[in-house]
Amino acid sequence: MADFIRVENLTFEYVKSEDGTRVKALENVSLNVEKGSFAAVIGQNGSGKSTLAKNINGLLVPSEGKVYVDGMDTSLKENLWEVRKKVAMVFQNPDNQIVSSVVEDDVAFGPENLGVEPLEIRRRVDEALKAVEMYDHRKKAPHLLSGGQKQRVAIAGAVAMEPECIVFDEPTAMLDPRGRREVMSIIKKLNQKGITTVLITHFMEEAAEADRITVLDQGRKKLEGTPREIFQSAGRLLEIGLDVPPAVRLSMLLKERDIKIPAEILTEREIVDFLKSLREGQCQ
Repeated sequence: MADFIRVENLTFEYVKSEDGTRVKALENVSLNVEKGSFAAVIGQNGSGKSTLAKNINGLLVPSEGKVYVDGMDTSLKENLWEVRKKVAMVFQNPDNQIVSSVVEDDVAFGPENLGVEPLEIRRRVDEALKAVEMYDHRKKAPHLLSGGQKQRVAIAGAVAMEPECIVFDEPTAMLDPRGRREVMSIIKKLNQKGITTVLITHFMEEAAEADRITVLDQGRKKLEGTPREIFQSAGRLLEIGLDVPPAVRLSMLLKERDIKIPAEILTEREIVDFLKSLREGQCQ
């Protein structure tokens, strides 16, 4: 399948306002995201994850290197409008994205600014709210919603723009476990409908849901591969201060007790099924 996003030798520098020194937030980073796929980017705070997200959307442009979205160079001003139509962003704090006092009005804000006709806006708003399971809350005030519900409204606002790709920049960081599960469920459903998905996260179990993972450390790409390939390198992740999914950590502890655990175990369901089969085998 064709690449929807191509990042080639991306370096991004900024100047500290305090002393004027130049800092490289990203250095020589390259990665590709296939059209319709689900990519995750993980790393510690300050590793360059959010800077990468903003370069993909064209909110920032490379100091060196190139970023291409559906073949368009994001550094060219004439491409920015189309790039931002194709790539929507959802940020960590939904309160920073919600601009209206009624849910459905907030979701309509983006299409209205694109000059979409009223009947088409109505269709997009209804479909977007249904897609994130918030249609029944369309007349409510956003401040009356839970954190997870607010984030789903923010996602609906992105969906109503009808982008081909959505970049989620730590969308569950401020949510409780239930809210995180709700938002991740929505993200996976949108990806299954064909929306190219890039998830910036520090929750390893969320990254494990992706097709491919890129690991950043101090602005450089350290690892890239499928979730199973990445989390089989648990030692390297721990060395750079990252965790592993709970199921992988439990597998590591069991291996220390000489219990043979299949290397491909990644999720809680897989380890539960393995332990059940192990117990049944011992009982026979």
